[in-house]
Amino acid sequence: MSEIRLLSFHYFFRTLILLGFSSYIVILTKTDALQYYIAPRMMIYVKIASVVLYIIACFQGYMALRAYWGKPVACECEQPVSRSSVRNTVAYGLLLLPLLIGFMMPNTALGSSMAAAKGMNLSAAKSSIAKQTTDLITENGAQTSVDAPKQTTAAVPSPITVPPVDSSAAISSAPKSDAELQKLFHADNEWDEDFSKIGMILYKKDTIVVKPEIYMEILSSIDLFKNNFIGKKIELSGFVYREDNMQKNQFVVGRFAVSCCSADATPYGVMIDFPTAQTYPKDMWVKVTGTIQNGSYNGNDIFTIKATQIDKIAAPESPYIYPNFEPLKQLD
Repeated sequence: MSEIRLLSFHYFFRTLILLGFSSYIVILTKTDALQYYIAPRMMIYVKIASVVLYIIACFQGYMALRAYWGKPVACECEQPVSRSSVRNTVAYGLLLLPLLIGFMMPNTALGSSMAAAKGMNLSAAKSSIAKQTTDLITENGAQTSVDAPKQTTAAVPSPITVPPVDSSAAISSAPKSDAELQKLFHADNEWDEDFSKIGMILYKKDTIVVKPEIYMEILSSIDLFKNNFIGKKIELSGFVYREDNMQKNQFVVGRFAVSCCSADATPYGVMIDFPTAQTYPKDMWVKVTGTIQNGSYNGNDIFTIKATQIDKIAAPESPYIYPNFEPLKQLD
């Protein structure tokens, strides 16, 4: 291959790769699949990157045509292109591989299999205080990773209602004054102050609705002051997750928390206690209504939900949860 044709080939191949990455971002954006990989606050930068990649690709294409026509395309100080087939294959292959994987793999939200690989976190408060460093549920000091068989043929259970737990004692003893609440929700350090304020607001509500916008903040507050919430009614949604050592009446309702992108996604969840829990297959999205109770799992003290009703729901358009730096505004 002549020097001109070789140079033209390199510029042309670079054009295709850059156009591929730019087109992939555009496709993800048009199909609303970009949210599976990037947090909303980062999307604008990715979209800008697709435009920049397209501009660079156009320039590389122009250079490919100039090289093909035998016109000069670079100064003599530039390093000559490689003539090694192995070196070129490896160099371009490292760029093509992730691009091909992106186009070939289905765009789906993270679920139980990834939660099992990373370890489901049932102690939101500890993780939030540590600035979202994971406090994984462990077994014998090792991260639990269970790949249960797929339940593609499982029948969809109908909503079942069981009698609610008698929590009149906890509710009747609820303090009425702000001074009493401040004693109950005393913050031991500056980091806990926001959770303390959230806790006092939640405590006054008849039903605690765990909003996706402040999912982690609500769970962290309940976990930090869980003894104050025993018997309180709660409602939350998420996907079903379970491990082999869970009892038949147990499963976890989980969500993935994402700070920047899916690479840093961390699964958080709440243990659910329900008589027919085993009839709900993994990765089914459900809305759980019940009361908060004390519990434990693998030697860890956690709060659980004694469910009174579980309803199947459709997976939300935005399945992940994100840090909220102004959670009190969502509770007004």
